[in-house]
Amino acid sequence: MFNSLQPWSLIVIYLVLAAAICFLSKKLADYVDALDKKTKVSGAFIGAVLLAAVTSLPELFTSISATILLPDSANLVVGNILGSNLFNLAIIGFAMIFYFKSFAKSKFEFKSHFIVLVGVLGIYGIVSYGIMGSSSIQPIFGTSGYLKNVNWIAILILIIYGITIYFQPKEENDEDNEEKIDPYKNLSLKQVVIRFVICALLLVGTSILITYNTDAIANAFNLDATLAGAIFLAVATSLPELVSTITLCKKGNFNAALGDIIGSCLFNFTIIGLAEFMSYKSSLLPGYIAGDPNIINAIKMIIITLVVIVFLSISLIVNYYAKRKNKEEDKINYVIYIISGIALLSGYIIFLII
Repeated sequence: MFNSLQPWSLIVIYLVLAAAICFLSKKLADYVDALDKKTKVSGAFIGAVLLAAVTSLPELFTSISATILLPDSANLVVGNILGSNLFNLAIIGFAMIFYFKSFAKSKFEFKSHFIVLVGVLGIYGIVSYGIMGSSSIQPIFGTSGYLKNVNWIAILILIIYGITIYFQPKEENDEDNEEKIDPYKNLSLKQVVIRFVICALLLVGTSILITYNTDAIANAFNLDATLAGAIFLAVATSLPELVSTITLCKKGNFNAALGDIIGSCLFNFTIIGLAEFMSYKSSLLPGYIAGDPNIINAIKMIIITLVVIVFLSISLIVNYYAKRKNKEEDKINYVIYIISGIALLSGYIIFLII
């Protein structure tokens, strides 16, 4: 579709499609927020789970369309997801640096975020096995038919996601409740749902187009598929998280901003699980292949991400104990948030450099 175009025209098209994804995803987030105000569903659950899923729609549909339609889909999909997660963490790192005092004073729902982070780390562990483990010990079953070349750790990914969501607190703490203002008071619940569906369909179409565009960019500039996925697809599909995080931080809702980011990282992994069952030619997680640049890039992203998650966890633990002792405004807390933010932001920059 795009392969006949000039290289720099592909970049222009990429920017236009990325802007469309950003706009549509922001509208979807607004409608999800309106659903929160118009229904009895817990705001914390909608913010940490549904909003995270909505802002991850681009990753979902770009990866599924790449799996079905493109020949080198495995590396593109894995690069997209790992790169998106790394970029998401860089977003919250930037916010922690810019709003370090407000982050230190915020009352984070430690249990909710801790459960999600444990789920994220658990899935990173089994995905690492699928990438770094020898191909001879991968649980790939089926030699023919629909389930041919399916690595069954994909089922473990979906199970861990389900367990994590099940144990997510679905009710807000009374002390954390804030006054809620419906941004669409003049719209009925039905009207909000209809607009949500329309924007979602447009987002799906735009996401599929940017997948083709990214594949054409990789071919035009001779980039390997994992690197193209990590840079072009990952950045474009992470724009919704960027917009929602900045918006929430401006409103002072740092708890929801953090929930959206780590919730998106968790949801993104289910995409690998789903795409694995749609990959007919080969597994997305075939095991370690010596000298493969795509595998090497994936390993780099995993290692860097695990390191920055450690810094994020430390900042949450510090916030938890500072809140218990009423010492949220201690300067040491400010320093810890600045250092953690720098670590999260640096992770993505380091990957791009190496």
